[in-house]
Amino acid sequence: MCIKKRKVNILELLALVIIMMGTINAHSQQSKQTIIFDTDIGNDIDDVLAMAMLYNYQKQEQVDLKAITISKANPVTVDYIHMLNTYYGLRDIAIGYIGETGPTPDSGLYMQQTLAYEENGKRLFLSTPERYKQVPEAYKLQRKVLAAAPDHSVTLIVVGFSTNMAKLLSSRPDEFSSLEGKELIQKKVISMYMMAGMFGKKPFPEYNVVKDVQAAQQVFKNWPTRIVVSGWEIGNALKFPADKLLSAFPQYWHHPIVNSYFHYMKMPYNRETWDLTVVLQAIEPHQNYFGSSISGTIMIDDDGMTRFSPTKGKHQILLLNPDHRERILNRLVETVTDK
Repeated sequence: MCIKKRKVNILELLALVIIMMGTINAHSQQSKQTIIFDTDIGNDIDDVLAMAMLYNYQKQEQVDLKAITISKANPVTVDYIHMLNTYYGLRDIAIGYIGETGPTPDSGLYMQQTLAYEENGKRLFLSTPERYKQVPEAYKLQRKVLAAAPDHSVTLIVVGFSTNMAKLLSSRPDEFSSLEGKELIQKKVISMYMMAGMFGKKPFPEYNVVKDVQAAQQVFKNWPTRIVVSGWEIGNALKFPADKLLSAFPQYWHHPIVNSYFHYMKMPYNRETWDLTVVLQAIEPHQNYFGSSISGTIMIDDDGMTRFSPTKGKHQILLLNPDHRERILNRLVETVTDK
């Protein structure tokens, strides 16, 4: 009888272990941040470095990058991002496009140069020029991802214009959700992290804001969840060390991120890390790389000037402690290069 009882206990213990392992695995899956990344890629190279960070976070299973949506009105952006997704082995990441009526339809020259780059008469990177015809409008893809997500589970990272966010905010019920945009955001989004504005000693109309002032005004006035903003002054104070790209990728023309970096400006140059800072804060908020203001309100005037008021509100701006500069740059290099 004792032996039989011992066998039953072992079986019960094994069953319990299996259940616990399944629970831990399910919890791990749920604990990964669900991310929608909205970018004006093509206007600067920092978007590309920020995307490298997200790809590596994804491959390390720290995030679940559901969608990349584009606020730059040039179809080359879709081809370029599809190439990057493919290069990193992440072709399942959905792409949404603002269409050709959005801001800055200029060429985004470095993207074209990278896509066309050849060695020995052979292109190194995938190019599908008609890809933009196969992807949904950005805000529609955002609605689809939000509708399918658990409540209060999605983090939005916005490193370009507020155009797509304004469209999402004012969107109507559709095949994905019976909720209007603001209600859908309120139900599904935890926080939105943005690179926008300038909150330093000598403020000026910052590019991401001034290119679509009305959209930025609408978003900061009506967005229903917390917004964390990395201002121009933060990324301007942190220059990405290009020599780290060279040491990490000796065959640098063969890596699309480094290839694009070389095409963007004449080397050597250390580019500002505007978009990288907001990705770092969004994914690793508890590592204390940056300080933050108290909750307040960001207001935008008709000229695109941004002002933070430390009154009751849902907005926070990042603050930089100069003593953390080296630590931040080291982490940015690690996440871009995956080294």
